[in-house]
Amino acid sequence: MCSLLICFILTFSIPSITNACFFTPEWKLYIINGTPDNIIMHIRSKDDDLGKHNVPSNGYYDWSFCDRFDGTTTFDAEFWWGQTYDCLEVFAKLARRKCDRFGFRVEYCYWLLRPDGFYISPLNVSFPDPLWAFIKP
Repeated sequence: MCSLLICFILTFSIPSITNACFFTPEWKLYIINGTPDNIIMHIRSKDDDLGKHNVPSNGYYDWSFCDRFDGTTTFDAEFWWGQTYDCLEVFAKLARRKCDRFGFRVEYCYWLLRPDGFYISPLNVSFPDPLWAFIKP
């Protein structure tokens, strides 16, 4: 009985020690600045505020997280560049639908901000490519 309890404890503590996701894939999101200006972006979810980040032209900001078991994780982002302001839900149903490659370990999602709008892709491919889907002007 004692060894069964130890196995149970180890099973649920090892993923938290290694910072690995348990029962859900790890998501890695990238927001790429494809504008000629620096962009300030503020990214947050209900549980995590990733803060404001100044991303230079052709630079990117990335982060990773474990999705909630019920699939309700969302991340919103605000963007400022030049005289422009915009906001976007960068991870929710749309990102799952566009970027989920049915991986069991790590899923990737790439956002590209260009002067004409936001694009999303499951792979980091050169622009323009049919994998880049136009989302919002």
